[in-house]
Amino acid sequence: MFVYVWKDPANVPFYVGFTKNRSRTNPRNNGNRNWLCKQKLIEVGVDLVTVEIRPVSSVEDGVALERALIAEFGRVQTGKGTLTNLTSGGDGTHTPTPEHREVLRKAMLDPNHPARSEAAKAKQRKRMKDPDVKALFSGDANPAKRPEVRAKIKAKWDDPQFREARRQEKIGKAKHSEAHKEALRQKLLSATHPMREFNKILNSDPTIAAKRAATLRSPEQRKRQSDAMKLYWDKKRNGMVNLHCAQNEGNQQGT
Repeated sequence: MFVYVWKDPANVPFYVGFTKNRSRTNPRNNGNRNWLCKQKLIEVGVDLVTVEIRPVSSVEDGVALERALIAEFGRVQTGKGTLTNLTSGGDGTHTPTPEHREVLRKAMLDPNHPARSEAAKAKQRKRMKDPDVKALFSGDANPAKRPEVRAKIKAKWDDPQFREARRQEKIGKAKHSEAHKEALRQKLLSATHPMREFNKILNSDPTIAAKRAATLRSPEQRKRQSDAMKLYWDKKRNGMVNLHCAQNEGNQQGT
């Protein structure tokens, strides 16, 4: 959890917030901010905002620090400071009730929800392609590679009840809908599909052909193929022997 302060190029604070999600401290993620804060962001420019982050260990500490900073810097609306906050802090939904969670869940399931619009999806795709965002999820910066996160994920999957619940969720459910399969099929049948030309390159490029031949003729690959064939014929011989023995037993019983 984090309490953060946004400052303009002159190092003057203009917004204080509290969040459980570090990405919310990024000025580019300014959705659901009040009108005064958004106006200030347009005036300053999100790329020129300085972010001061203060980690906290609990919701209570976060709310207390948020309120203290807002009281220290003062608010524009009261004429006693520079902050664009419309309240004295601590009024965010940091620990929603089960009823509130259910309301949010139903709202997100609504097909007419603004987040499901094509404009929102296009904005999200563009945002995820931003170099700054990619840097947060690439290489060693990937949150899933943090030791504490990996340990948490491993502990969850080691739980037999959790694994069984995930297994039950998949039973009897098709991986892809028929409509999705048909869309993929039509896409592959298109004369302009890039794979049609890529296939020609694969079969005509001498560099690729030489690499493929070297791989198939390598001692390691030849040994793997040889071992696989020996195993196949051993199983087949054993099957034929077992069948022959069964036929002999049947003939003896018949006589």
